Amino acid sequence: RDRSPSRGLGDVYKRQSSCSASPTTSRRTDVRHPVLRYGAAALCVLGAVYFLLPLSMGVLHIGMLYPAAGLLLAAVWLVFPGLFRLWPRWLRRTVCVVLVAGVLVLGTILTLMGIRAAHHPDGTQPVTVIVLGCQVRSDGTPSRMLRDRIQAAYDYLSIHEEAVCVASGGQNNQEPTTEARCIRDTLVSMGIAPGRIYLEDASISTEENLAFSAEVIRREGLPTEVAIASDNFHQLRAGVWAEKDGLTPYSLGCASIWMLGPGYWAREAAALLYMGATGAL
Repeated sequence: RDRSPSRGLGDVYKRQSSCSASPTTSRRTDVRHPVLRYGAAALCVLGAVYFLLPLSMGVLHIGMLYPAAGLLLAAVWLVFPGLFRLWPRWLRRTVCVVLVAGVLVLGTILTLMGIRAAHHPDGTQPVTVIVLGCQVRSDGTPSRMLRDRIQAAYDYLSIHEEAVCVASGGQNNQEPTTEARCIRDTLVSMGIAPGRIYLEDASISTEENLAFSAEVIRREGLPTEVAIASDNFHQLRAGVWAEKDGLTPYSLGCASIWMLGPGYWAREAAALLYMGATGAL
């Protein structure tokens, strides 16, 4: 039996002190965590808006939608975490596993896309430049994206005067001329000799761009090492098709418009994932 009154009073004082301090700590924690969560949710919403900005230009595709949807769902989870706790545990775990796996796969694909985009020709061996077609405006001039691809080809051709070029691209029902002819005419207006440019004006897809260009290259006896003038996000898929057609691909990549770039990278990653899943790669 303990008869020491001082020890008992000390214990009571310590308990009272700890009790009086805990609400303050708890309130500080409760305030800090919502601020972080709401801040992260706001960033997610801004990211979703950024992916959807091309809607203002009349552009809509899957590469805009699934990142925006994922970011908005993340914002909802951050603001209302209790909603997801209502799900069964097995469902929460399944969703988490699927999401983590998806992020890892997409991250790997995006990394490979970046590596391929940085695989430039070293200039020590002859290459054939292939300019992949893109939309031609109603007045016959190249669209912004096609103009950037033509500029990438011009930069290489103007330095390597021995190099030749295949302008690749057919014509859809909204174009006044073939993409190949638009590419050639623009390069000629920039000072590239017409005799250095070969036309491939029948293709309507990236796969056909490379397959039909490979036929031109073999028929004309051109180098099978090719430098593909296209957007950076496009280089990996174009390179895959080029290798299937017996070509050795390098990149003459160009940056996309800041508003369109993220969506196109996301769309291309989804396309590559689909190709891999269906055995097309």
